[in-house]
Amino acid sequence: MAITGETKRLLTVRLAKAIGHLTAVQKMVEDERYCIDVLNQMKAVQAALDKTAQLMLKQHLETCVVEAIKADDAERVMEEIWNVLRRGSNAEDMGLEVLENKNVEQNKKCCS
Repeated sequence: MAITGETKRLLTVRLAKAIGHLTAVQKMVEDERYCIDVLNQMKAVQAALDKTAQLMLKQHLETCVVEAIKADDAERVMEEIWNVLRRGSNAEDMGLEVLENKNVEQNKKCCS
């Protein structure tokens, strides 16, 4: 089932909020703002996306999963949900290299 109606409207509003926070992060980096301030704004982006994902999951459970169970297709949808939920958010899972502290030069302007 597609995302429609009130859920679509709520998701669109939440995504716009996340985009606004992310745009603020980008501007803060460009303006060379204090690291902790940027990190706090990044947490706001993550929180907005988490709330959006929760709404999306709720809608999926109430529609797609119910329909799949009625159609005797529960195993497939449960596997889909499991695959989404088990994905981590650490750097290695996202394909980012983890830098060791000795290889990172401290920015004296920001963190001194």
